[in-house]
Amino acid sequence: MKFGKLGAVFLAIVLLLSISPFYAKADSNDTIVSKSDAGTAIVYGQEGSDTVDILKEETPESEILVSVPSLTKVSIEETNSDYSKVSYTDEKTGKTWVGYITNDSFVEPSISRDDQNVENSDQQGTDQDKSEDSNEAQDQQSQDTVAENKDQSQQSDETTTESDKNSDQAATENDQKEAEDDSVSDDQKSAEESKDSKVENSSDSDKSVAEDKTTTVQPRILMARTMSVKQATLHGIALKDKTNVYEKTTGSKVLKSYDQGSVLKYETYSSDWYKCVVKINGKYQTGYIKKTDVENEVSKQTTVHGIGLDSSTKVYSKASTSSKTLKTYAQGSVLKYKTFTSGWYECTVIIKGKATTGYINKSDVENIVTKQETLHGIGKGTTKIYSKASTSSSVLKSYAQGSVLKYQTFTSGWYECTVYINGKKRTGYIQKSAVENSVTKQETLHGVGKSTTKVYSKASTSSSALKSYPQGSVLKYQTFTSGWYECTVYINGKKTTGYINKNDVENSVSKQETLHGIGIKSPTNVYTYASTSSKVLKSYKRGASLKYKTFTSEWYECTVILNGKSVTGYIKKTDVGQQLSTNYGVSFNDMVDLEMTRSPDTDLMIGYLREDAFGSISGSTGTIKGTDWRVRSDTNTDADVLGYLQNGARVEILKRIKVGNYYWYEIKCVVASRSAYRNEVAYFLDPNNFAKGTPEYLQFLNLTSSAGLNVSEVNENILKGNGIFEGKAQSFIDAGKKYSVNEIYLISHAFLETGNGKSELANGIKVNIRLDSKGNVVFADNGEKEVDVLPSNAKKYDAIVYNMYGIGAVNDDVIHGGAREAFNRGWITPEDAIIGGAQFVSDNYIHAGQDTLYKMRWNPDTANIWHQYATDIGWAVKQTYNISNLYDSLDSYTLVYDVPVYK
Repeated sequence: MKFGKLGAVFLAIVLLLSISPFYAKADSNDTIVSKSDAGTAIVYGQEGSDTVDILKEETPESEILVSVPSLTKVSIEETNSDYSKVSYTDEKTGKTWVGYITNDSFVEPSISRDDQNVENSDQQGTDQDKSEDSNEAQDQQSQDTVAENKDQSQQSDETTTESDKNSDQAATENDQKEAEDDSVSDDQKSAEESKDSKVENSSDSDKSVAEDKTTTVQPRILMARTMSVKQATLHGIALKDKTNVYEKTTGSKVLKSYDQGSVLKYETYSSDWYKCVVKINGKYQTGYIKKTDVENEVSKQTTVHGIGLDSSTKVYSKASTSSKTLKTYAQGSVLKYKTFTSGWYECTVIIKGKATTGYINKSDVENIVTKQETLHGIGKGTTKIYSKASTSSSVLKSYAQGSVLKYQTFTSGWYECTVYINGKKRTGYIQKSAVENSVTKQETLHGVGKSTTKVYSKASTSSSALKSYPQGSVLKYQTFTSGWYECTVYINGKKTTGYINKNDVENSVSKQETLHGIGIKSPTNVYTYASTSSKVLKSYKRGASLKYKTFTSEWYECTVILNGKSVTGYIKKTDVGQQLSTNYGVSFNDMVDLEMTRSPDTDLMIGYLREDAFGSISGSTGTIKGTDWRVRSDTNTDADVLGYLQNGARVEILKRIKVGNYYWYEIKCVVASRSAYRNEVAYFLDPNNFAKGTPEYLQFLNLTSSAGLNVSEVNENILKGNGIFEGKAQSFIDAGKKYSVNEIYLISHAFLETGNGKSELANGIKVNIRLDSKGNVVFADNGEKEVDVLPSNAKKYDAIVYNMYGIGAVNDDVIHGGAREAFNRGWITPEDAIIGGAQFVSDNYIHAGQDTLYKMRWNPDTANIWHQYATDIGWAVKQTYNISNLYDSLDSYTLVYDVPVYK
């Protein structure tokens, strides 16, 4: 029974040994190939293929010269990073092919650790029995560890494995059976308990440890000392220079020691110890390793690509820098390896045609990005493409500054790219600092050329110019890099990509805003380009109301109508504005003297009160304490008395002045209408007394400029609830556009004259044409047809007329005078009266040189005191409060001012 089982196992070993010519550990790794390797090697079909392709060139797209069967022997003539040059002779035909094979073809397809039971003796230089046979069979077929390692040390210096990972194999199942049947000794029991806890044997000379890939077999009889915790098989590396295997967990006798970096195999045992099996003088014995003396290998290896960082990147025989160097690679070489421990990678190198496991220190390489991303960019200077990711490697190709390049992410300091050398594709590497990436998502922009603007063939001012544009040309382009834009131009009818230096253009605003303003130059020109040297499309008078959009820091964009067509043009920002300054040829004092000759009146009193006149002062409001306080024309008790204030009266405080031991306050208050004093006239005449942003400043509002109102907003926020005017916003806006009058002023004027749309004239007056006794039409002294006003319930009448601005409604004949004016002007609907009345205001005041409330009151242009709208010195200021309230009810409007300047 025992003999039959041993025979079967022996036969299985013989069959398994005939399968793999390579060390099993190498199967789980990808290959790093030496450029200097030479000799013969066996090739293997990969990923289930039965053949291996010999290629004409070193590229996956190459022509296939011949396909040879898997397990064919070839001669290696030259090796590179990914391909090896080989020759193959067909034994039948005698024909020889010379071509290229991928280096992966030299590695036998992977056999997992748990499934692999045999390690080929050719790899290690000795026959190592990995079968599950009795101890006697193992002694016959294998040598002691020392002998095995001596044989290994006699191998070529370039033929190195990770270590002999399987020579320290646990006792076999037959040994377990013998223990079961024959009451084995304590030492044998200890070996049985450790059958699955294996440390890979190494020679006594170099102490390297080979990994056992035999599936763990659990003992059938659990001994008294077996741990209750479920044991797990692990692999790891020795961390200490001499990593000991102890006879007991008390740290007693050392059974065996291993060099730092040796690959070991063991099982979990306790919180501080691992359990293993070592082979001592041909016999297996259980031992223990301190957990702190080893580092476990990763549970699942992953394949990684990277580059050598050092000038000479070494592949070691063990995971230790003090171990033997199997091979070295130049800086920047692209390497392939697998994860192993926290500080090491595992790889396979070809040594004389044989796959050999080695180890790379993690600090010696940098991994390539896991997912490459395609990028575009430009060369900052002359841009070199290197054969390796190292500036010390050979240069495959160079590109001029500004050349647009395509490449892929690779490492932290390098990009990978493809170049063509003599018509053949080659992989090359670009240093990251040598290029600047273009933006990942391009954005379309518009802008203007600051001067003559060149479009270059490359993103470099030293490259050839494809095209040039004159200053102010409006250009379209896309974002590209920090210093360049990309654009498309047409050269001989063909689309060509070009580049514009960012310093040569100014971008237009991302979101344009519509503005209203006035021409402040005479004339105000609209240009073809955003340049004063370009052709003038159209000109406007100074003060003309204009509409335009924001464009650049110095230009507005607008639309003009030429020959019935809309054309885009450009206005210089300094040619338009929201405020004019009109200079008058008269001094301020002369203007005051002139006004005093008209006997101006006022119901506002501006004068001075001493501080003891006030019971309290809160902000700009003061409350009088006591009776008959004199308001004086100056800050002393000898000045003229302007009036008297009584207890409780409130005044507006304009200024505080310290005179002697007292403070004096300049105040303003409402009193009964009276003649105005000179200082009062001077106060209201002086523009400097009214601050911008206050309601009073609206007396300088240019009434020829549109307010840019929204119909719905005016109807809802201003006209709603105001009698006949409710819903009539469009009529006011149309009137303003037709006669160039500010719409808010028209509404304010109409409100003032009609009692907010509720007067008789505003709501319609029935009239008949007046006839004499002979039936002839009667005419008034001014030549207008005379009318008779009828009762509102009259059944017969010639017309119903409307008057919205009080035109013709003189104080002693309001209804009749206003109705006659409306009839003769044809205002027979509310809309007629709103629009037609705007024409009267425009013709007689606004466009007669009095286009602000200030000018209507004072008329400083000609100093014609007889063409003034009122004698009240406060008239212009009083109008502003209503206008200010109307503007305050809106969100969107435009204000343009014209402020007088005196000599």
